[in-house]
Amino acid sequence: MKTNLNYCIVLSAEQLAYLAGSKYGIDRMKILHLLIEAAVLKETEYAIKGFSTTLQVGQAVLSEVDLSSKLGYDKKTISRVLDKMNQLGIVASTQSNRTSIHTLKCISAWMQDGSRIDNPFYVRLKDRLDERENPPAISNECKQSSPFFPFPSVSVSPQIVATENSGGDIPADNQI
Repeated sequence: MKTNLNYCIVLSAEQLAYLAGSKYGIDRMKILHLLIEAAVLKETEYAIKGFSTTLQVGQAVLSEVDLSSKLGYDKKTISRVLDKMNQLGIVASTQSNRTSIHTLKCISAWMQDGSRIDNPFYVRLKDRLDERENPPAISNECKQSSPFFPFPSVSVSPQIVATENSGGDIPADNQI
């Protein structure tokens, strides 16, 4: 269990409205909460039944079956919620035949015992909106996979969150 941990979560009004809403008693925020709790805060090796990968900071491994059993929701419901969360830019999920890896795009950083851990996958709000309007083209290079890492490779550089003040983002050093 992670103790003394704080989260810097940045959501647009549309993203928050979706997560706060409920249809047929489905608590979407609980799904995000489980993904956030499962996210690793340091590079971590992961292996299960012949599948192995290295999780980066801000990634979580949880299959739709795991999520549905933990929450008591139908697997198809979990799948639809995750699809919408992907569409809204809250997370980015990739699946293999063994599990799913979810990359958190809405967490800018974690504060653990006074130390800041930046999420290299964080996407600023204005960039999330731009991505939805103009989805990035995927080249054939990104589609290649190796037997060691069957997911598309992602190249990201950490973003400095404290200087983001346009577009409604809250600087990470402000407390609410």
